[in-house]
Amino acid sequence: MRAHANHPSNATLRPEDLDRRVNTLNKWWTGLLTMLVGRNGEIVSGSDRPTILDAVTSIMVRPEWILPYQAAFAPSDGNGRPFLKSRSTTSLISQSSDFLAESISHNVRRIYAEKLICQMAYVVEKMSSRSVPASVVTFCGKAIAHAFFYCGGVAQILVRLWAIPQEMIRRVMAEHRLTRDVDLGSSMNFVLRNFPSTLHDLGFKSLKATVRYLRSRPRFPNGAARINWYGPWVQRWAGRDTDLLFIFTRNYYNLMSEHLPSDLMPQGRLCAPGHILLQAQLLSVLDSVLSRNDIHSLPEPALGPSVVHNGMYGEADASATVLPLSPVATSRSMAESRVIILMRDYLSGSCPNSDEPKEIFATSFEYLMKASARRVSVFNYNACFTLCDFMEEAMPILHRYSTKSSTSYTTPDWPFWLGVCRQMMESQNTMTQLRVYAFLYSLWGTITAEENRKHQVCLEWLLDEGYFYAQFNHWCPMVRAYYMRILCWRLGRICDWSSDLDASILTTLATRLDYVWSTFRCLQDTACSKGGPQLSTAPCSPAPSRQLLVVRNDSQPASGGMFLTFDSILSLPSSTQSTSDDRHSSLNASMDSKEPSTTKKPGSMGRRGWSMLKNMMPFTTPADLPASSNQSHATKLKRSERQSPDPTSAHSSKHAESPESHLFRTHSFKFSLEWIGDETSPFGKERQLQRPQLPGTLPNWLERPDIDTLELKPSQAQGAAVNVGKYAGRALAEWDLVLAEFKVFSERRRTEGVPNQTQIETPTLGIETFRRPG
Repeated sequence: MRAHANHPSNATLRPEDLDRRVNTLNKWWTGLLTMLVGRNGEIVSGSDRPTILDAVTSIMVRPEWILPYQAAFAPSDGNGRPFLKSRSTTSLISQSSDFLAESISHNVRRIYAEKLICQMAYVVEKMSSRSVPASVVTFCGKAIAHAFFYCGGVAQILVRLWAIPQEMIRRVMAEHRLTRDVDLGSSMNFVLRNFPSTLHDLGFKSLKATVRYLRSRPRFPNGAARINWYGPWVQRWAGRDTDLLFIFTRNYYNLMSEHLPSDLMPQGRLCAPGHILLQAQLLSVLDSVLSRNDIHSLPEPALGPSVVHNGMYGEADASATVLPLSPVATSRSMAESRVIILMRDYLSGSCPNSDEPKEIFATSFEYLMKASARRVSVFNYNACFTLCDFMEEAMPILHRYSTKSSTSYTTPDWPFWLGVCRQMMESQNTMTQLRVYAFLYSLWGTITAEENRKHQVCLEWLLDEGYFYAQFNHWCPMVRAYYMRILCWRLGRICDWSSDLDASILTTLATRLDYVWSTFRCLQDTACSKGGPQLSTAPCSPAPSRQLLVVRNDSQPASGGMFLTFDSILSLPSSTQSTSDDRHSSLNASMDSKEPSTTKKPGSMGRRGWSMLKNMMPFTTPADLPASSNQSHATKLKRSERQSPDPTSAHSSKHAESPESHLFRTHSFKFSLEWIGDETSPFGKERQLQRPQLPGTLPNWLERPDIDTLELKPSQAQGAAVNVGKYAGRALAEWDLVLAEFKVFSERRRTEGVPNQTQIETPTLGIETFRRPG
């Protein structure tokens, strides 16, 4: 059936051929359902159930079942769809053939509806049980989607089980710029003409008509009265505990796109049967995700395991008993959220769906994201945390899809999302500000992929005069540390390419730093002349007795949740590891290499042992040394590395014949908040400050004679820089430490084989270390 599912003859069947095929498929379908239900005492093993469910799904999606539904609207839609009509020219024979075709068409629809009702009974029974295998959940989602479209009365029951509040529908309409009094009657009639007649009463005309319809009692189809529609499965159908709703959503968009007219605006798509109701339900699920009800929660006793799309675990029947785990063990990252899994699974390039349903889903889902983000309070730092987590996972998926898609979908609405970040920065909550900086740092390559967006982020936001002076001289040392690392590692890291925008960014950054320096000197001179206390030049640690250090991050994230095995822990990592910076930054270049085989001697630690020790070695230099001693310290560091075995300098034997190329292994690094001792701490000690510099070696095309050669004179702070002076000395000292950190890391990676500045890795920056759970 799979090999000939899309055969051209399936669309041009004669009524007699269709009748024979349907009778054969009906016999197979009946036997498989009888085996699944166990009506005659059959017991299906866990290893055989996925195969049987796959066979039932293959029968359910056969095109022969859909031909009678297409016959109802094919003559008037102008798309040339096949329909069951006789080609005879004789009047009596034609009337007889048309009557036979209509009889067969009615019989096919009746059989299909009966089988879908039988499947719905199986779905409700299985989804009401405590533990549900992943293969069963996947099958149930597909079965519900087909029953929703092609079984009269089922869709009317399913949408009422959601119990959607009127406010959710109004929010979906508002995001599509529709008022509550709008009437879409003409658009609804245009859209519904290609949908089955059993779904026409679910078309969206107005908010008032939809709410009135949902409050009425549904009419149960034949055979549906014995199904326990309002049983325990309703919670899972609403999007909790399992992936049932999200698998249904994926199949709903596939089926809806087959009936929607082409080139339809997003407002017109809301008129599709049940579309706005599904959007409202997904919006409620997304609200619960952003309110952290779906992230940190204990498993209820009646819930089964967490299952994923398409049976990703590979077992024939993936299920497990719920274990009494601690809140830390049961907390899931945003990447494991079912909403993110739905986006990644549906919009990924490996998904076999066509471009049209993906474009409809991407556009509709971004509307939901924006509607949910509008409800987040900027003063609720917990919700802002979760919103940034969600954006950090969702934005790359949408951006990656927009770059590979051939549809009309463009990149995400970045002006809106950058505006959300700027509003969160105005909350004056340090935890929210740190999370926003971590978000910008992680997605810097994606955000600044376009020149106009890079200009908006760098020059109109981060380097804005008032914003720069407020953040560079912020009262919180942690905020200053994060902001300076964005300036150094992201905004100010210009490698081998040049543009007018890059020159403008570096020039503006240098101007802002020099103004802080001149203001600091003015305040110091004023304090000396008046005999008052001078500004402190001792850098502050980001947290008490802790320092941000660059460390190796070779640990691979465990996948599979509760199904993690020791095989995944003991397996050797790949020589080229994928990091978050590889996904979001354009500054890295991945190079493959192989570790040369070495013979371990008894009692020796080996290369893996040295790798574990190197993870604890920070890539920083003691910052209490004067600036002139940084070069000598780096020279000593290089000499010591040549005398010690370094596993990161392993060369590839595959490219050994090219002496001009420096082969190296790419690694993952991160900023880690580590404990430091008082004797080695560079903080709390007064420093002799010099004029602030820019990170790295500036390119030759950047000419700054007025900045590099002219001596600055002390100036009094004016305008937006009036409140600069209080922490100017500490901020300038911390900026020197950040530059020294950047310089030592770059020099060390160059000595380890990285050929140029462009291919040096960028450490990741996160705040999971000091984030509060719950």
